[in-house]
Amino acid sequence: MSHGKLREDHNCQNCGHYVEEHYCTHCGQENVETRQPFHFLFTHFIEDFVHYDGSFWQTIKKLFLKPGELTKEYLSGKRNSSVNPVKMYIFVSFVTFFLISIFPSKNHDSKPDVETTATFEKEKAVNAILDTLKNKGLTSEEQDAKIKTEFNKNKTISSLDELNDETLVTVETEVGKEAPVLKPIVTKYRELKDNNISNAQLNEAIVEKTLHIIPKVLFVYMPLFAFLLWLFYNKKTWWYFDHGIFTLHYFTVILLSILVIFLLKSLANFIDVNAISSVIILINILIVLYIIVYFFIALYKLYHQGLIKSAVKGILLISINTFIFFFIVIAILIYSYMHI
Repeated sequence: MSHGKLREDHNCQNCGHYVEEHYCTHCGQENVETRQPFHFLFTHFIEDFVHYDGSFWQTIKKLFLKPGELTKEYLSGKRNSSVNPVKMYIFVSFVTFFLISIFPSKNHDSKPDVETTATFEKEKAVNAILDTLKNKGLTSEEQDAKIKTEFNKNKTISSLDELNDETLVTVETEVGKEAPVLKPIVTKYRELKDNNISNAQLNEAIVEKTLHIIPKVLFVYMPLFAFLLWLFYNKKTWWYFDHGIFTLHYFTVILLSILVIFLLKSLANFIDVNAISSVIILINILIVLYIIVYFFIALYKLYHQGLIKSAVKGILLISINTFIFFFIVIAILIYSYMHI
């Protein structure tokens, strides 16, 4: 498949040998014009992954529907018919987190309406109580005005601002004495409060920061995941490289599943139909279950061990990785919070 306009000159620009057709038989370089239209930069990039001959989609299909099969083929030497595992993971990682980061949030868009409604209801309740007290002669016009003034000062305060400065200083001091390691968290909370950051803004900032960190964390975590596989299987039969290929394929499945779950969840947020939302939630649950079942099937098919042995090792591996990743997620959230 040609990626650009072919040159009329048949001498290879790379090695100087004669080029009979599209590619140099000596060095393999494509004999295309050095300068191409600007869109060539993007189309070339997409073509390298998607391949108009269908190898990208064949790879995705086999990766999802035949657990362990793609890894087995790659390790056996059958590699030209599928996308390279590293390129596949990097491409899927980029697409997944790019789409997640740019997708609009319904909760963010609709929040002002919810807050306005809640404030209006509070104001109605305060007015009703004041009218009742005034009718019974328990309050004067001047007292009514003072109460309403105080309410108007505080009616838009979010839950993040409910603690006053004095309380926060006390908490910060006590935490500094009893648990110094937690003091930076309280100090950060006070800093956010001083900057009038609401809960919604805080959550949005943490999510945005986390989304930028997760791809790097997953990429760094993969060698550990492969190392755990290496510990569980025969080191003479299976090299660390083999477990690395399995890990790349499995994490690609996880990333694509995360993307599908996110898109379906976003669709459910924008469609206010309970029946459709329930179906989408069910689909998301099934996807999560499939990721777990996929892991067991892939272990069984790739490593050629019995069902019971594969199941036991799968349970142990999932348990260990879940335990480790739990603390990693906590660390990511704390890091995101502290660097807002």
